[in-house]
Order: sequence, then C-alpha cells, then structure tokens
Amino acid sequence: MADIDVKARAFSAARHRILQLQAQMTDKVLQMAAEVEKLMEAVPASEAKAFLKARCNIPAAELSAYMGFAKTLKGSEDVLRDARASFPVVKALVTVDGDARKEILERMEIGAQIDTKDVAAIRRRLAAAKLTAAEALTAENRRIVAAAARKQAKKAISEYEAKMSAFSDELRLHFRKGQEDRIVEQAGLRHRAGRLLEEFESLFGGEHPPLAILRRMSPQYRIAHAHKVLGDLVSGRLSEIGPVQTSALQAFAGRSRISFDPSPPKPLTDLASLSFRPRVLELCAGAGGLALGLERAGFEHVALIEFNKHAAATLRKNRPDWNVVEEDVREVDFTEYRNRVDLLAGGLPCTPFSTVGEKKGKRDKNDLLMEGVRAVRELEPKAFVFENVEGLLHARHADYVAELLRNLSKAGYQTEIHRINARDYGVAQDRSRIMIVGFRKDLAGVFRMPPKFPEMARNMGDALADLMGANGWSGVDHWIRMMRERPEFDRFGKQIGVGALSDTIRGYQGSAQQGEAHRALKNGVSYAPPAKAAPTNEEASREGFVPGLTNRMRARLQDFPDAWEFAGGLASVADQIGNAVAPSMAKAMGLALMSALKGLAIDWYAMMDIKRAGPTRRLIVPPPSISPEIAYPSKTAETV
Repeated sequence: MADIDVKARAFSAARHRILQLQAQMTDKVLQMAAEVEKLMEAVPASEAKAFLKARCNIPAAELSAYMGFAKTLKGSEDVLRDARASFPVVKALVTVDGDARKEILERMEIGAQIDTKDVAAIRRRLAAAKLTAAEALTAENRRIVAAAARKQAKKAISEYEAKMSAFSDELRLHFRKGQEDRIVEQAGLRHRAGRLLEEFESLFGGEHPPLAILRRMSPQYRIAHAHKVLGDLVSGRLSEIGPVQTSALQAFAGRSRISFDPSPPKPLTDLASLSFRPRVLELCAGAGGLALGLERAGFEHVALIEFNKHAAATLRKNRPDWNVVEEDVREVDFTEYRNRVDLLAGGLPCTPFSTVGEKKGKRDKNDLLMEGVRAVRELEPKAFVFENVEGLLHARHADYVAELLRNLSKAGYQTEIHRINARDYGVAQDRSRIMIVGFRKDLAGVFRMPPKFPEMARNMGDALADLMGANGWSGVDHWIRMMRERPEFDRFGKQIGVGALSDTIRGYQGSAQQGEAHRALKNGVSYAPPAKAAPTNEEASREGFVPGLTNRMRARLQDFPDAWEFAGGLASVADQIGNAVAPSMAKAMGLALMSALKGLAIDWYAMMDIKRAGPTRRLIVPPPSISPEIAYPSKTAETV
C-alpha cells in the first residue's frame, strides 16, 4: 500500500509540474509570436527574418511559424493557451488551410487534445472530402506512386554516387602511376567512364548549362562539371587525367572534403605543409595588424586597400612585396579581382558605431559596411570576415544590422556575428570586438570560432617592463609588481585572473578626455596624450605622476612586433595603432577560417606557439621578486 501511495504521489506531483510547464511553454510561444509581430510592423519582413535568424538565433524552421502567426492565428491566443498547445502544433496550424484550422481550433475549444498527427489527419480528410470518389482515388494513387518514385530515385542516386566515388579513387591511382602504365590503363578507364556517362544521363539528363555561367561548387555546377569530365574521358579529349578531373568527380560524389587517404587527416602543425595558400583581399588594411595575423595563419595577400597615405606607407615599409593599393574603397572596382580571392577581409571603420564616438551609425560618412557588401557581391569570395566594435550590436543600430544581414543573404552568403577578445590570445589588453563572418551558402556550416587560450595570458607589467624602464625610472620595479598583482574582472564583474590588462588602445587623443586623470590613477598608466618617451626620475618626482604610454608601448600592447615600423607623425602613428586588429587575435581567426576553407584539422597549440604544460604568464599567485633579468629582458618576457 505504501508503494502505491508513493507512486500516486509521484504521478500527481509530476502531472502538476508538467501541466504548469506546458502552460508556460505555450505562453512563451505566444509572447514570441507577439514580439515578432511588433518587429514586422516596424521593418520589412525580409529584414526582420534576416535579423531574427542571425541575431536572435531563431532557426529558419521556426521562423515561418512565428512570422505567419499574425495572419493565421491572431485572436485564437486564449484557445491555444487553454489547450496548452505545443510549438509543433502551433507551427502546424499556421501552415494548414483555413478550413482545417477552423475545425482544429473548434475541437481545442471544447477540450480535445490535439497533436501534430491529428492536424495532419484532419487536413487530409478535409482535402479528400472536396474531391469526387474518382478524384480521391486518383490523388491517392498519385501520392503512392510519387512516394515510391522518390524512394527509388534516392536509392539509385545514392548507388550511383558510390560508383562515382570508387571511379574517382581509381582515377587518382591512375594519375599517380608512370606514363607507360597510364597508357595501358587508358582504354579500360574510357570504357568505365562510358558506362557511368550513360547512367549519369539517365538520372540527370544529357543537357547542362556551360560551367562559365554557373556559380562554382553549386549543385548545378558540380553536376555539369562531372558530366563534362565523363564526356571528355569517353571522347578521348583528355590525353592526361589530372587532379582537376578527379576533384570534379569527387565533388559530385560528395567527397570534396574527404581525403583520399582513408586514415584521418593529421592536424595542421606547420604552414609549410600547405599545398597552396588561400588568397585574401583586405579592405581598410590600416597599419597591417589584421594582415600580419592572416599572413601568419597561412594566407597570401592579393591586394591590401588603404586610403590613408601614412598607413599605406607603413604597409610598404614592412612588407615591400605586398600589393598595397592606396585608394578609397568606395572607388575600387572589385570585379577585377573576381575568381582570384578565397577570402575577403577588412577592419572596416568602427567610429560610426564606437561607444566613444559620435555614434552616428549608418548616417556617418565613414561607414563602409555597405561597401563591404558591395565588395562581397563583386568579388564572390568563398568567405569574408569584417572586424568591428561591439557598439554595432547596440539596439540603436538593430535596423542597420538587419539590413546588412539581408543584403549579405541576397548576395548568397550565410552570415554569423561573433564576439572575440584579444586578451584570450596572449594580448595584454582587454579589447573586445565582433567578427562578422560569412560563407558562401554552398559552403555554409563549416566555420567554427577559434578556441580561447588562457595559457597565453599576459599582464601589462611584464609586457612593457623593458620599455617602461628604458630611461632609468627607479620606480619601474614597483610599477611592474603593481601590474602583476592587480586583479582583473570581466564586464559582468567576474574576476578572470590576476595581472593588469590595458584598457582598449584607441586612436590619438590630443588632450586628456574628461576623467582621464582619474582613469590614469585607477589603471596605473596614462593613455592620453601619447607620451614621447619612457618616464624619467625627474618626471616621476612631480605630484600626481602616472607613467604615460609611448607609441612603441601602445604598439606592443596591441601585439605588433617590435620590428614593425610605423610611418607618419605622433598622432598618425597613434591612430594607426589604435585602429588596428591585434595580430595574434587575427592569426587565431585566420586559422579558424583556414580550417573551414581547406577542411583542415588545426593543432592549435602548435600553430599558436603555446606550451602544452607549465604556468601561464598572468597568474593568481604572489609575484616573485623583481630582478634585473626580469625587469629589463632583451625581448618580451616569457613565463615568469
């Protein structure tokens, strides 16, 4: 009896809780539908759809239900709430015809329990009732025949893809053999290709558009390319079989990213192992922080476009072999670079969306995000990445972000927006940015953001030890210790470690902004204006002294190598440094993009030069005593 009571209590309690949760879930669905309706009243449906998908992470399969609710189910909220209708049922009700919807809602109103199977059954019954007996029989037969045909066609295509895959492997083996062996095998391969061509045309037809007018690697392109290769093999137009032909057949068989070697690919640990370097075109290249990181990740620059003469001179000074185009992005015809670029990248101007600027957004003449969209349309790269400030995601710019995403979708790209912070990649700076990443829709789903690396953490004291003490400042040891011991917190107030991080390095500030003195005392370093030299004892003796950052210090905090030279005066160089992407963060993004574009596994520790064990360089432990070797290292401090 006791067991029965326990079970009864368990059932009763579970039912009570589950009914409450079901009611809450229905209410959430109705609230979501109401919010979507509000948005659609303010913006076009296409912009709303792009925004909800990219910024609110609402799957496309759910969007149709929420966007169609107002037209089909508005006014029925109380019935749905009382019936505790699940989201799948709401979605099904949005899609059925009016008669079926009316009957289902009437049944719900009198207490009937409805699931998706019930919705489908009622829809079919009402549709059949509108037909004569002969029409109903014909429709049912047609449905059965169509279902059988689809099943048979799917099986036939699957079997054919397996045959094509095996044939492409045979071609690759043939390609690796010597000339004499290839001649002996050629006739047999032509015969096999002929049989495959006959079967191909029975499944996919014998007429296909020219490759030149099709988007590369689209389904239509893969089919047409495979058909051409088989035809060339059969007709003898191919005297030699090479990797282009085998790759075309592998792509058709769905094996474009599968290695011929059945063993898993080894992780990429050395850029020398790349058979070719993906090509990148960069917009608003600035002083080269993003370019340097992408270069380290294995990309080859086709061109770097930069309008500022000093920044362009900086690029040429450090990389004479780079093709630096000193031109306004708005004046560039990107069609000249079409079919020559795998990746389009750019640190497009962020001042329109910065939290410290005038915040004009899309009204700012410096906004070039839509020029980035134009570049995507004209270049048709496999992927793109645009860096910008987090302020772009502020509510005041939501309509602009929706328009941006819609335009990129119309151009044929699936776009994601990710946050990333330079501190997670060995940069002694709390610099949070967003990355707008897009891949052509036939390549969508392959990109993953790089992992974070707490092992790379650095503090501002160790990063600047030698530069801060260059002019003999006797207080440098105390300053370094203070920087090592200072706790750091994220934007939510959670402690992330011990060891001072610099505030975000910004462009030139001619005079201290309001509150700069307080900020300097709090941080133990002055940002504005840039110091002309390292501190001296004479400067340190003045009341209220706080060491200032020279441009070389700012460059190191921005992760530029010490050998990187900047062209221009104090203000211009400060602007170039402040506007740059930290190279280490850019390298991590570049490796993630490389992995997606080439189907490579990345050995992150090897590629980011991280030791797999040992202490980090920003530690939650008491700091050691300062020694001359640590305070004034010959190069950037390593593990301490």
